[in-house]
Amino acid sequence: MHSANVYEAKEGHIYHNTYSFEQQYLECVREGETWRLMKMTEEAKHNLVTGLIGDTPLRNAKNLLIACTTLTTRAAIAGGMDIEQAYQLSDIYIQEGEKMQTVEAVLGLQRTVIYDFTERVAQSKIPQGLSRDIFDCVQFISQHTNELIRVDDVAAFSGKSRSYITQKFKKELGFDISSFIMRCKLEEAKGLLSYSDKTLSEISNYLCFSSQAYFQNVFKKTYGLTPKQYRNQTI
Repeated sequence: MHSANVYEAKEGHIYHNTYSFEQQYLECVREGETWRLMKMTEEAKHNLVTGLIGDTPLRNAKNLLIACTTLTTRAAIAGGMDIEQAYQLSDIYIQEGEKMQTVEAVLGLQRTVIYDFTERVAQSKIPQGLSRDIFDCVQFISQHTNELIRVDDVAAFSGKSRSYITQKFKKELGFDISSFIMRCKLEEAKGLLSYSDKTLSEISNYLCFSSQAYFQNVFKKTYGLTPKQYRNQTI
């Protein structure tokens, strides 16, 4: 029976969550990168199949929640979250999961666990010397790399005037908002080149570059390699 199931899974290209995906997701938790986690899980949700570690679908979901919460808690602690707070939160979520009566509810809680821990790590990572205003602007920019974001959008988000926020941003970080927006888009492009099969045109459009040619030029100017060369280097 087991062999037949394995065969069917292979024939249907159904696989368990890969070690690589698990490490990437845990890295997001450790780094407090909620924006990256959202994009990664959204892109992978149709290709991931969880393991079977319970006698019934509900028990299986609860066991997976426990495993996920345990791994996520460890990653959050490694990322700087207070140890006692992390373990208390872990216990609360696991106990809450045990009370649930549907698989859907447990899966929803699992998503909440991952995002809650990641956000808490992010909140604990405000660097010394960086104000809350500017930290929030950095997070906002990082979470909107696939949108046509401008300095005015950042100022509007902060609730401050354009002149105030641009001067404060430059003073605290040493570079201007436009430069940071571009760098975030390029870093996102590096990830897409490494972990997706999107074409250069698709990546350029996704990240809202004015043209593929402009994307390629600015990428090479920044990293010394064309996007294609970078992709070939990481394969």
